[in-house]
Amino acid sequence: MRWGQWFVTAMVGVALYAWMTRGNASPLMGEPAPDLTLPVAAGAEPGGPTKVTLSELAGQVVVLDFWASWCGACRRTTPILNDLHEEFAERGVAFYAVNVEPIDRQRLQAAHAAFGTEFPSLHDRAGTVQRRYAIEMLPTVLVVGPDGLVLWASTGVPSKMRLRGAISDALN
Repeated sequence: MRWGQWFVTAMVGVALYAWMTRGNASPLMGEPAPDLTLPVAAGAEPGGPTKVTLSELAGQVVVLDFWASWCGACRRTTPILNDLHEEFAERGVAFYAVNVEPIDRQRLQAAHAAFGTEFPSLHDRAGTVQRRYAIEMLPTVLVVGPDGLVLWASTGVPSKMRLRGAISDALN
């Protein structure tokens, strides 16, 4: 292979990698997040809500983590989200994991505990919210701004630095 061919092949590879790992992993980017109402199935705080409705969180930054119990990348995402949840707790950022499996509550709670998730898990048992949000890959993490717009999205294990930046930008 000549140098010119090698260079073109390398540039195509770099462009493909950049496209595949881009942060804009949702067709909802810049659009209003569809409203959702889901039960809190695991990690509920004592005296906390038994269900969460996104529209009732208007004015807050909300981080949604779509996950499943069988998803290894979802398990690797949890420590990143736990750290950021702790970091942004005092600034009122709401974190919710959204399980998208048709499993029973007991199994979801066991997976939530096994992952070590430190914020509530909601249950989208029927997959309605998953379809409304056009979630095709797990995990998918979304940042919804105080105005209800989807400001950032990532599929696969998110970059902690980029997610921190997206949350900070949403707060400003």
